[in-house]
Amino acid sequence: MMITRHLLRDETGTSAIEYAVIMALIGVGLVGALNALGTETANSYSNAAVALEPAADEPAPAPTTTPPRVPGRPGGGNRVPR
Repeated sequence: MMITRHLLRDETGTSAIEYAVIMALIGVGLVGALNALGTETANSYSNAAVALEPAADEPAPAPTTTPPRVPGRPGGGNRVPR
């Protein structure tokens, strides 16, 4: 009976056990946070990939033609005046 009382009153390893419990709680919190962060990141990349894909039912836009350039002055219009 004396040995049991002595063991129950012995507090030499208490702080180490408390630190282990704290570290376990921090680890569980980190795993949960990183899991949620990874899911949100994957969803963001998926949404970006879908937004960048061209729509299958939309026709491609017709190419636009630009009118030919007309010089503003005779002789080409790109000479430096003297």
